Amino acid sequence: MARPRDERPAGAPAGPGPRVSAAAVLPLAIFWSTIDRSLILPLIPQLAEDLDAPLAVAANAVTLHALAYALLQVMWGPLSTRWGRIRVLTVSTALAAVANLLVALSPDIVVLLIARTASGGAFAAMFAAVLTYFGDTLPLERRPAAMANLATATALGLAAGTVIAGAATQWVSWQVLFVVYAVVTALLAVLIAVLPEARDDGAAPLRMQLRQLMRNRWALVVCAVTGLEGVLLIGLYNMLPVALQQAGGGAAVSGFVTAAFGVAVVVVSQLMKLVVHRVAPLWFLVAGGGCAVLAFVLLATQITPLSVLVGATGMGAGWALAHTTLQTWMTDAAAQTRALGMTMFSISLMLGGSLGALAGAAAVAAESFPLLFAAAALASAVFGGTAALGRLRYRVRGD
Repeated sequence: MARPRDERPAGAPAGPGPRVSAAAVLPLAIFWSTIDRSLILPLIPQLAEDLDAPLAVAANAVTLHALAYALLQVMWGPLSTRWGRIRVLTVSTALAAVANLLVALSPDIVVLLIARTASGGAFAAMFAAVLTYFGDTLPLERRPAAMANLATATALGLAAGTVIAGAATQWVSWQVLFVVYAVVTALLAVLIAVLPEARDDGAAPLRMQLRQLMRNRWALVVCAVTGLEGVLLIGLYNMLPVALQQAGGGAAVSGFVTAAFGVAVVVVSQLMKLVVHRVAPLWFLVAGGGCAVLAFVLLATQITPLSVLVGATGMGAGWALAHTTLQTWMTDAAAQTRALGMTMFSISLMLGGSLGALAGAAAVAAESFPLLFAAAALASAVFGGTAALGRLRYRVRGD
């Protein structure tokens, strides 16, 4: 039986406990969960050395995390409808804290890979539940600004993770880093637990929602282009620190230059807020695809600290322009099945991310990053053009 939902407005205090705003806590949760994804990126060579494992095997910590993040949403999505968004976020965040503690205590590469997979699976609940929560509680005209804030939180998490990990290797061990991360994650779970639940407007049974979603061609189109975006701007971005270190760069340098992705997302997403109501969404998709094309063309020609800095900046700008637009599009396209729709959206993104990371791991073994980035430039043009054409033909439904 579904858990009863309270009838307080979103953002209201949950009973006599602390007054906590969902508008502040949930972007913070997105930020912190994104750090989990990026924290390990500059550490892969160090993990391989400390745990006596081949570099290509250690790189699977990125692939397995992304794959679990994608696939476990199949479980968390229905649970968020049954239990409520906040309960699912609380439980999943607590599990992520345990998984990251296990990362810190890993005696060998096998345990570490299992722990990273568990962490990705736990945080798999985060993004879709937060998107659905805001979709449930905000009118359509306020969602673009909320999505821009989430994009900013994601970008800051990506930047913070790579910078912290890259810098921390100079002063503390990666084990200490993950212990601290686990403790703060546990505290975040407590903070989420006191948030008010969104109102239940009587969602249809899951099987009916799934049939409805599978007949929704626009939702399927958005998921398809989002999957390609995940390959390019999550999976391949995640491999930039490894590519640079394979070319001779250090962990600290690779962490700092790839953090330019996050800085670009923050700047561009905030600028988007100023013009989002005056510029047609398709132009954001065209511009996002174009930025990705330029970034990958540069990376295909050379892999140096400067080229990775500029390439990561272009990828970040592309993410801010395109992903925010796709998120808002999906909240409208799947308005009648929003919880399941946003789950499928996030699954598509992270499945694409895991495929991109898998391609990147293969490039590590073959030392063929230039060829991979050249193919990515072509795929970016397909992504931008297809997404823009679809958005041009789409007509807003609203709620």
